[in-house]
Amino acid sequence: MNTMDNRHGAAATLPKISVVTINYNMGDELAGTIESVLNQNYPNLEYIVIDGGSSDSSVEVIKRYPKIHYWISERDKGRYYAMNKGVQAASGEWVIFINSGDRFHDPSVVTDVFQAQNYAGADLVYGHVLRRYPTEGVQRVIPAQDLTTLPLRMPCSHQSLFARRSLLLEHPFSSELSIAADHDFMLRARLAGSQFRKVERTISIFSTGGISDRQRLEALRQISAVLRRLGLLTWRLRITHGTMVARALFGARMKQIMPRRMTAWILEHKTFD
Repeated sequence: MNTMDNRHGAAATLPKISVVTINYNMGDELAGTIESVLNQNYPNLEYIVIDGGSSDSSVEVIKRYPKIHYWISERDKGRYYAMNKGVQAASGEWVIFINSGDRFHDPSVVTDVFQAQNYAGADLVYGHVLRRYPTEGVQRVIPAQDLTTLPLRMPCSHQSLFARRSLLLEHPFSSELSIAADHDFMLRARLAGSQFRKVERTISIFSTGGISDRQRLEALRQISAVLRRLGLLTWRLRITHGTMVARALFGARMKQIMPRRMTAWILEHKTFD
């Protein structure tokens, strides 16, 4: 059997993975994201790009990559609405969101996660993330956490989470939440009895400076609202959540007055997120 036959045979026995990228006016970052996906050496991978009607170079960038299996560019109702569109367009058993500006850690990520495991009984598979701080010029790996971090914190970044497409269809992202819909999805999946599997692998790379970083207090407000709606906001969690708000306020203020070199050292060495 030749190499091509071997490749097709492997693809037939491995689960199909759909990678979804959403983008809006991030043409400068989009090419790097696309290439990190298309460079994956996994033989059964589908790639979908959902653009929100960008007015920059994004569509021209997308057209340069004919190996993208499906793409669309049209106005939508925000990033979580676009992520739901990506799920609906996907045909894989598993879906991961590597959005514009994000990257897979290296070309072997999907192969390393899925080639030796079938994850029977698991609904969500997650791993570590490499976080970059462009302003400070540092980076560090944020390890995936156990589920005890829920409900106040997600055990991983959404860029490092593979979810079964059937679960994402059953529990779509809430378009009413502008920041915390991925947190809300994880909580609802957990409450529904979905099974999580942590892997000791760095899945993705993302840079700080996105909306959840710029609007940290609003993110915490939305998380509190989600917990309240789901009946999870106990007095103990209220107190812990209050300390998170205080830390966010204090951290933002200290970052403004500390020398950049000191800020970089703290970001590189701190043991919490």
